[in-house]
Amino acid sequence: MCREARGLTVARSELARTPEEAGALSERLGLPVALKVSSGDISHKTDVGGVRLGLASAADVTAAAGALLARVREARPAARIDGVLVQCMVAGGVELLLGMVRDPQFGPLVVVGFGGIYVEVLGDTAARLAPFGQDEARRMVGELRMAPALEGARGRPPVDLGALADTISRFARLVADEPELAEIEVNLLIARPDEVVAVDARAMLARPTAPAP
Repeated sequence: MCREARGLTVARSELARTPEEAGALSERLGLPVALKVSSGDISHKTDVGGVRLGLASAADVTAAAGALLARVREARPAARIDGVLVQCMVAGGVELLLGMVRDPQFGPLVVVGFGGIYVEVLGDTAARLAPFGQDEARRMVGELRMAPALEGARGRPPVDLGALADTISRFARLVADEPELAEIEVNLLIARPDEVVAVDARAMLARPTAPAP
C-alpha cells in the first residue's frame, strides 16, 4: 500500500511507540511489513540493527519490535528513540538512491545512482543542477554504469523508466522549490515494472542566517 507526497509515491508507514502498538498497526497496514527504528539521532539504521524486513504476522512484528528497540538502545544508549516505523513492504524492483546537496553558489545538485547498503561501494551516480525535466532525468539514468540492469537482466522485467524519469524530475522541482532543504537522501528508492516507490529518506534543514546588525 502506497501514498503520494508532493507527487512522489512513498510506502505507507506509521509510528508505533511500543512493540504491542507495532503489532496492531501491522494488521491495519497489511502484512507483511518492515520495521525501522525512528530516531533523529540515528541516520543509518542498519548500522545499529534498527531494521527488520518481511515480518508476516502481528505476533512476529511485536516480538521483532521489542528485540529491535532493545538492540538499538544497547548500541546507542544516548540516542533519543521515538519508537519504530511500521511500513508496508515493497517487494522486488531495483534499489536506487536519489539525493540532493545544496551548493552555496550553484544551488541544489541532484544525484541519482544505485542504492541500498552498497551505495558507497558502488559509487555509480550521475548528477545535475535542479530543476530539470524528464528528458534530462532520462539522460542521467543512461549515464549509470549499471543502467542495463534497469532494462531487465537475468530474467528480471524492466523497470518503468518513464515513471523513474518522472520521479527524478519531480524530486528536482521539489528541492528547487524548498530552499530550506540543505540535504536530502532517498535511499531506498525502488524502481519496479509498474511504479517507483520511496521507502526511506532522511533530510537536513539549512541553518537560518543571522540577521544583519
